[in-house]
Amino acid sequence: MRWSRLFSIVFTLSLFSCNPVKPNDAFLFTLINGLNPSTTLTNAFIIGPSSKINVTSASVLLTYGTSQTFGISLGVVPTSNVTINFVFDTSKLSVDGNVTTPLTAHLTFTPANYNTPQTITLASLATTPTTSNLNVSSSSLDTNFNNITGSISIRHRVMFYTGSSFLFREDEVITSLTTYGGFPYNSCSVNPALPSGLSLHPTTCVISGTPTDSQSSANYTVTATDGTNTDTETISIQIQTTVYKVFVTASTYNGNLQGAAANGPAGADAKCNADANKPSTGTFKAMLTDFNQLRRACDGTANCTNIAENTDWVFQVGRNYIRASDSAFLFSPNSAGILPASTNTFSNPYTMAHAFDSGSLKTYWTGLAYPNSNWQTATAQQTNTCTSWTSGAVTATASQGGRLGNSNATNYTAFRNDANGVSCDTLHHLLCVEQ
Repeated sequence: MRWSRLFSIVFTLSLFSCNPVKPNDAFLFTLINGLNPSTTLTNAFIIGPSSKINVTSASVLLTYGTSQTFGISLGVVPTSNVTINFVFDTSKLSVDGNVTTPLTAHLTFTPANYNTPQTITLASLATTPTTSNLNVSSSSLDTNFNNITGSISIRHRVMFYTGSSFLFREDEVITSLTTYGGFPYNSCSVNPALPSGLSLHPTTCVISGTPTDSQSSANYTVTATDGTNTDTETISIQIQTTVYKVFVTASTYNGNLQGAAANGPAGADAKCNADANKPSTGTFKAMLTDFNQLRRACDGTANCTNIAENTDWVFQVGRNYIRASDSAFLFSPNSAGILPASTNTFSNPYTMAHAFDSGSLKTYWTGLAYPNSNWQTATAQQTNTCTSWTSGAVTATASQGGRLGNSNATNYTAFRNDANGVSCDTLHHLLCVEQ
């Protein structure tokens, strides 16, 4: 399963101590998936000041082929530098791409940067379902941070689907859900039974069919085995009479999107509806804004709460949007047709459950502002929207060119990926939304 959505899971790890342990003497482990290296971590793996802490109970899930990033910092200021070391099974795990163990002097914290999170990236190398341990230790002249050790259990998953939650349209044939990764399993089962009209292939674990009845979200656990090794994957399935699809175009375009249309947004819509990735049914519009305000989400205020600010906007309140390629659930917008965001993070309870595309990174034209003017059109220069998507000329200063979104993100970078733009002569995709 590609995990492009950003989320945090905090594990409070069990403690063992021969001496009384202060309340802050704990390892707190925050898993941050799809972490952008420039992202400021608000939660981290915190090492408390006691030298008698032994971590034994945390369990972390790693998926073969998908690395995951973790943040580490110290809970209190040390009197001397603190070094964090790692020991692990090199046939099953890599740390920051390294398979040499032990990784000594891997992270060093000083009294000046003790609470600034440093990151490590873990990747599973196991090709069959298994478990392993990541052993963590610290050393320091500060006795409070010397000889702290812990072992974190890791479960290695090798069988997975393209998403974790799916929303299907009632009485419409689904795009079959095929497992990725995997091992040579030959038997599959699911519990409980899939919704009426859907079936699980007994040897390939492919889910297919036509759902016949609406239902709220429910969990289904698929188990695959080769007789010796077993792996499981739990997904949720919801079925509704009306859903709206989103896709990234197969074709790429420069900043002149108008074609034979009267304006850039209308031309982009025409390209969406003629694209090879377009579903067989539905009418689509391109998710972008323009300098002339022919299409916009918010006007005048970031994260507008008034739908009256919308002009020809592509997302609407009360609708559930799914990824066209596999029906993975994406999001439901608020009353202004957006997901309110603070810089790159969507405001609770608004989230993206999955990225717009389950494949490799694709960038698409959006013209949106960043980072303090979320959902407004980028209007510092007309070239921020390639002159309302009518110019494919080289932008004299490339960073003042068209603004883009990232297909593999689950935060605001899915709509605007950084503070700069790209020259309007470069080629990028479009993001297309069913109306």
